[in-house]
Amino acid sequence: MDSRNKYDYIIAGAGASGLSLAWHFLNSPLKEKKILLVDADFSIENEKTWCFWHDGNPEFSDLVYKSWSSAEVGINNKVQSHQLNQYPYYCIKSGTYRDYILSKLRSHSSFDLVESDIKEIKGDERKPVLETQEMNYTADYIFQSCFIPPEFRSSNIKYPLVQSFLGYEIETQDAKFNSESFMLMDFDDTYQSGLAFMYVLPWAENSALVEYTIFDSRIRPKDFFEKKIEVYLSNKYGLKRIDYKVSRKEYGEIPMQDLPYVPWYKERVLNLGRSGGLTKPSTGYTFNRIHEHSKNIVTQLQKNGRPALPYRSSFRYRAYDLWLLQIIHENPQDAYRIFATLFSKNEVDRIFKFLDEENSLLEDLKIMGSLPYMPFFKAIWKSGDRLFKI
Repeated sequence: MDSRNKYDYIIAGAGASGLSLAWHFLNSPLKEKKILLVDADFSIENEKTWCFWHDGNPEFSDLVYKSWSSAEVGINNKVQSHQLNQYPYYCIKSGTYRDYILSKLRSHSSFDLVESDIKEIKGDERKPVLETQEMNYTADYIFQSCFIPPEFRSSNIKYPLVQSFLGYEIETQDAKFNSESFMLMDFDDTYQSGLAFMYVLPWAENSALVEYTIFDSRIRPKDFFEKKIEVYLSNKYGLKRIDYKVSRKEYGEIPMQDLPYVPWYKERVLNLGRSGGLTKPSTGYTFNRIHEHSKNIVTQLQKNGRPALPYRSSFRYRAYDLWLLQIIHENPQDAYRIFATLFSKNEVDRIFKFLDEENSLLEDLKIMGSLPYMPFFKAIWKSGDRLFKI
């Protein structure tokens, strides 16, 4: 093989996880290695919003489009307000993030960017191979987020939930939104087969992203989401369809499932992002975990020449996630009661810390002790030995 096609590291996929890893390489001594980034399309579009909470100054703080220190939760047609004293909520637009990182990579001589469809990635004990339509490339390690591991097939999943969502980014003539506070979850108690809620990110008093989200094993048609959004805008803000302009629509599907732990796609080919199981099963949040994994990969490569494996939750957090998946999948009304009680009896800061898996056992017990216990007893019984398989 031509030496020009040999690299120290190859990153397959320029989504959030691939770009995050490239960025951490770029800001480490490993930036002098020969690194290839391959993706089918490097175009810049703000097609997604990536949101997260963070204690302290987050990475990419200069790219933050909007942040909030106050959250609202709607339960039983009543809105609760929560001050975020420890964990402000942040939003970064995908196009801004992508443009910033790609421009930095293009200006550095150690990085090559190839825009091409990836046909296959082959593992090897010494030099794995990435194949495109035009060329083959080898590296010491390949980091991939393009392909779903075969172990994630449906026969290996007991609770096949998906977080599906559709959002309108809208502009209004009149001031309709409180831009200092966002709606984390405004629950739709009319949705029976899963858990559903509205999510509202106000950019300004006359613009916002308004999104309808469903946790369910079924995928609804997009017009179902659109009708829900339009009814919500009418009921909550008095907005008829002629009163606002839809500047952009955002749609996505995020698996929330009891997946096995699969760090390696093939020999010397490491999974990243959702392919690496970094999506938290009970919430769908991934952004913070992606960056922590990228940082750990680079640190371990510098120390011992081997990358860090994707983060794996401790046993107790895997248990909490599994039990909640079971409840949402089989008893969504119980799940609604659990979420309603969770937000009624706990501040959002406390919940965010719990979801970040940073609590002591005593802090966990206080959270779990505030919730209805019978659904969890049933979930423990019905999930059986599934916990030991993931």
